[in-house]
Amino acid sequence: MNQKIERLQLYDTHEKIIGAAMALNHLPGGPIVSGFAGEKLGAAVRSSELILTLHRVPRKPGNKREDMIAANALLLQKVCRAMADENPNAFLAIATNPINSMVPFASSILYKYGIYNPFKVFGITQIDIARTRTYTAEALQVSNQNLFVPVIGGHSAETIIPLFSYMTPVEHVVNPCQADTLTQFVRKLGTEIVFQKQGSGSAVVGVAHSINEFCDTLIDAINGKEVEATCYSANPYFGSRFFAGPATIGPYGIVQPFRKFPFNDYETFLVNSSVPFINRDVNLGEDYVKVLLPKL
Repeated sequence: MNQKIERLQLYDTHEKIIGAAMALNHLPGGPIVSGFAGEKLGAAVRSSELILTLHRVPRKPGNKREDMIAANALLLQKVCRAMADENPNAFLAIATNPINSMVPFASSILYKYGIYNPFKVFGITQIDIARTRTYTAEALQVSNQNLFVPVIGGHSAETIIPLFSYMTPVEHVVNPCQADTLTQFVRKLGTEIVFQKQGSGSAVVGVAHSINEFCDTLIDAINGKEVEATCYSANPYFGSRFFAGPATIGPYGIVQPFRKFPFNDYETFLVNSSVPFINRDVNLGEDYVKVLLPKL
């Protein structure tokens, strides 16, 4: 129903996506919706200004990062190939897990295809902000409507870093003990939802809402505004090649990735301890390129 979107082109390997597109196209006031399946990935991405990838296979209890990479990498590689053939200048927003590895994986693939633009590849970590807002508000017994907590780092249990010292409104304060408890709680929520759903899926509704929030902001950037949005992207400022945080984005991509500003002692500890895990995840993603494309 987003009035900013003129066309919405949906793709899946299964032809049921065509029926889903038809159903969505019956809603008045939104974009023209088309469905593409099978070998028509190129037609789906052609002329689109924003390409969004979701997970191909949802998380299940006991899944390791390597399992998720193996499940999702091939289709993401095909998206990158289609971009190279049909639409090399589009924004690519990745909500495919594990994001810490899949964004570097896609970046390496795009580089091999000769179209990599580090300013136009975004990992969507908005769900971590939504979860932090919700449970911080609950802990403080306040409304989460206006509460905001920046979240940086990555998108995994070892790398999600809420910055409670920058929480707004400023009259709300989280003490160090609360900060540690909330941080550990938020880091485990994705896994907890998978277990609570007993293998029937992962966090669908909250993730969908968060992806929509992020894409809505990104569309404003594509349409000419300069916006701030939190994303996991190429970032040289923290000792890893990728890092998440609020970036400045304009119509040509990232204008300024997230940079360091003063952290308190606990946040500094979390940042320093997260970097080795992010580097491990980045290496996992980049190494998997050699598995799929050994000759490139």
